[in-house]
Amino acid sequence: MFETLPYAKSKQVPDRPEVPPIYLYGLASCEHCKEGRDLLEEQRIPFEMVYLDTLDAEVRRPVLQEFRQRYGERVPYPVLEIDGEFIFGFDREQWLERLGSLA
Repeated sequence: MFETLPYAKSKQVPDRPEVPPIYLYGLASCEHCKEGRDLLEEQRIPFEMVYLDTLDAEVRRPVLQEFRQRYGERVPYPVLEIDGEFIFGFDREQWLERLGSLA
């Protein structure tokens, strides 16, 4: 959704054309963000990630506004985007259920 962000591609996960675009938005010091990233890698799901707190304010602001519009004022991280659908916060079972068809 945010094509201009400086995403980092997942490491050790091969590209899989059959998997829709997956983006992970997190915070650099967030333990749940690390757990989410680890789960995607463990499931061998290719994704792109960005740590929002490392971005300049003018780049970060539109993303946060969009998240607040979709979720509410206090956005839980990480945010997983799969083919335009957002999952806010890390819930291992919920993520595994959504990723099940992609693994």
